[in-house]
Amino acid sequence: MHITTIRTLIKKGFLSKTELLALNRLASVLKATWPVLKIKIFGSKVAGVADEESDLDVLILLPCAVSDAVRKEIIHAVFDINLTFDTNLSPLILSEDEWDRGRISFLPIHSFIEEEAILL
Repeated sequence: MHITTIRTLIKKGFLSKTELLALNRLASVLKATWPVLKIKIFGSKVAGVADEESDLDVLILLPCAVSDAVRKEIIHAVFDINLTFDTNLSPLILSEDEWDRGRISFLPIHSFIEEEAILL
């Protein structure tokens, strides 16, 4: 089942309002440094098959190469947001180039995310 909007996810109870607040904070924090980044959510929450222990999978696509320092900066931001909102955002952090042309573009997860993910 493919859900096309965040509003629908909330209405169906697949995504909580708190998770939406956390996602909005994450977008705000990251766009302060990378204004043109893309954020997509995917996985069991989007598919409507999550349980109490499920995380919220978040694909973060940056317009630049992702160094170890950049990755750590984002992971720390996600950690702080998860503590603040009592959420479990789980980031996958890549450059747009890696996503579109790198090794991951040949993996099944790439196709799955492209088909099922919701762009914030």
